[in-house]
Amino acid sequence: MTNSIPDVDLKALRKKLGLTQREFAEKYHLSFQVVLKWEQYKSKPSEAAKFLLFLIDRIPHHIEKELKKID
Repeated sequence: MTNSIPDVDLKALRKKLGLTQREFAEKYHLSFQVVLKWEQYKSKPSEAAKFLLFLIDRIPHHIEKELKKID
């Protein structure tokens, strides 16, 4: 049995974090065009990207802290 990663409403997540699409993309090392397409439902995030969005939604400060280590 496989566990399904829940979908995250990216636009709602961005707004909760107070970020524009471009800011969100830059902060989380994503392409602006990809973020735009996901929000417009022109493409869907991969399973890995869905997991990243899920983690950003649940524990944003931990994700930001870890990303700062690689910047």
